[in-house]
Amino acid sequence: VVGFGVAVFIYGKAEGNSLFDRAYRFVAVHLPGGLKWALAKIFGPRGPAALDAAWQYVCWTSNPLVQIFYVCIVAGGYLVFVLHGYPHLPNSYAAAYHKHIGFGMFAACLSVWMMACISDPGMITKDNVQKVLAAYPVDDQIFTLGTCKTCRTLKPGRSKHCGMCNICVAKFDHHCIWINNCVGTGNHHYFILFLLFHSIICTYGAALGVVIALHLIDTRGLSTATFLDPKTGERYSATWSIIFQYLLATEGMIVFVIILCAVMGIVLFGFMLWHLNLIRLGTTSNEVAKWNGLRSYLKHVRLHGEEEAEREEAAQTLASLRNIYNQGLFRNMKQVFWHSDLDKLPDPPAPSKKQDADGAASEPAGKAAGSDSQPKKKKEGKKQK
Repeated sequence: VVGFGVAVFIYGKAEGNSLFDRAYRFVAVHLPGGLKWALAKIFGPRGPAALDAAWQYVCWTSNPLVQIFYVCIVAGGYLVFVLHGYPHLPNSYAAAYHKHIGFGMFAACLSVWMMACISDPGMITKDNVQKVLAAYPVDDQIFTLGTCKTCRTLKPGRSKHCGMCNICVAKFDHHCIWINNCVGTGNHHYFILFLLFHSIICTYGAALGVVIALHLIDTRGLSTATFLDPKTGERYSATWSIIFQYLLATEGMIVFVIILCAVMGIVLFGFMLWHLNLIRLGTTSNEVAKWNGLRSYLKHVRLHGEEEAEREEAAQTLASLRNIYNQGLFRNMKQVFWHSDLDKLPDPPAPSKKQDADGAASEPAGKAAGSDSQPKKKKEGKKQK
């Protein structure tokens, strides 16, 4: 269920007929609409207004609710394991040192999560914007030179203004509700480590829980036991299904932690692989959405453009698209895991004498580039959307 929900969130669209699209429309359109209709019938106009306000705060306002939920889940899960699993260690399958390994993994997960929460994602300011422009130039495909209307600074390539954090972020990937922070060039490595450590502790917890369950089966002789149905009085020989039901009734907390860790371990590991693949390709979640939107628009124009020249231009543009930010596997990885702080980036090269003579200073150049792209704004706006 969790894996399907993640797939719906990633691949579902408001328009489309795939299973993920229909599930997305049900969860994001029909279900909220039905809930608002019911609230309006019960409470009047105040009901839907209160739901909209709560949704706006939870989903579109920077707040610590999900962080609090995360701490409760992680700390609560570890505490449950300590209270119900650690008393069965050591045993014939696992040594006592697993208690120390478990605490070490728990502390490491909280530490890397905290670093991802508090670290600067790569905020662009007037002091460092020229350095960021030099490091991440615009490609005139999915990024064009412009000015952020909120921050009043130039917008380098790969950057985006986050409405929740109210800052422009260099090499923006996405805003993560689990860390209540943007993921950008400054903390991308912490986010990957966050996924790695949590996928490891979930896998480790599930495996150690299974080992404890096997110990309980052996010590209680469940594999050869005869089970009695308290309602009918019938006797049953041991099967894995019956043993599972017995453990669920007598050691329910251990079984719950095993299932939770196994499911979340698979989801987190898959999500980490997806992000590592994006790094391999030299792109980000934000850029994937931009590339998909641009290609979808160009394909639509190529097939349904009103004029032949327009269709040919769209086909040529589609064929010429190239990700200039993909520098190869090693450099892409180095850019994430051995990055430099924005303030430590090298200064941009000084303008040449010819540029000075032509009056091509950095600020006028930005304006000139913006004015040169004016005739294309109508089309390029649709492409980027």
